[in-house]
Amino acid sequence: MKTKQIKILMRLISLICIVAFIWMTIHHFDARLLFDLMHRLVSQPWHTSYMFTMYGLAFVLRAIAWKWYLPHTHFQTCVDGLFASLFINHIFPIKIGDVARIGICAKQNRIPFAIVAQSVIVLRLFDFIVLFLFAFSGAIVYMQTLVRSALVFPLVVAGIIALFVVLQQMNPSWIQKHKQHWNVIRKSRRVGPIVVAIVFSWVCEAVVLFEMAKMIAFPLSFTEALWVNSMAVGGQVFQMTPGGLATYEAVMAFALTRIHSDWEQAYALALATHLFKFLFSYVVGLYVWWRIPTLWTFVRKENVT
Repeated sequence: MKTKQIKILMRLISLICIVAFIWMTIHHFDARLLFDLMHRLVSQPWHTSYMFTMYGLAFVLRAIAWKWYLPHTHFQTCVDGLFASLFINHIFPIKIGDVARIGICAKQNRIPFAIVAQSVIVLRLFDFIVLFLFAFSGAIVYMQTLVRSALVFPLVVAGIIALFVVLQQMNPSWIQKHKQHWNVIRKSRRVGPIVVAIVFSWVCEAVVLFEMAKMIAFPLSFTEALWVNSMAVGGQVFQMTPGGLATYEAVMAFALTRIHSDWEQAYALALATHLFKFLFSYVVGLYVWWRIPTLWTFVRKENVT
């Protein structure tokens, strides 16, 4: 399948998610539930701080994994790059945050752009594999419900497309170009710790949804929260709005209703969780912008090619 056709199909799936989001908003939006949940967040600062800390820890673990992959980088630079990427992805409708992430790391650590880009692609691949395994495992557990859903086919197609896009970036010539560097990483036995750090980073991120669910007494175990979060984050490969707005809510609400069929609660929970992540991205993004005033220059193509 040609790249242009892949892009068209990805946009089509994204549009389907946006339409689903609009439908959910019309039929299942409950302002009282959402405001009650937001009030609980404000009135329980220690609880909210715990969620903020765990979500931040998820990125710290990814920064550690990146530092292990590129030992010559500074840990603070890895953190800045990840936070900058998160911030930019929540401002622009397409995922271009990795451009800033790569640019910051390459310039601050004086490492060739191609090497940094390779590390980001490989770590993204690890992220995708971990999320896929979490999502696939959850799908097996809830397969009886999923097979009756009209969304099962789009979800399967989405997974295949996402895998195709990632593998396409890792074409044979690119692999051969960086084969020596990868062999050094593999022989150093750093791959295992890197994968463990990535796994636990997604576990930490699932804490946000799990704690949100407890606030409105939504029946959600931690393993279920891990599955739902993996589904929602995985769906962000079809991002067409800032932060994947609409796509995230549609996928998360759908996954939540496979566990407990209360669409109003599921929709409010998806909205509140995503709003929390938006606020986090802006807070850490402003921090990085303060640390690196030239942040936006890394988004410009001419500065990273």
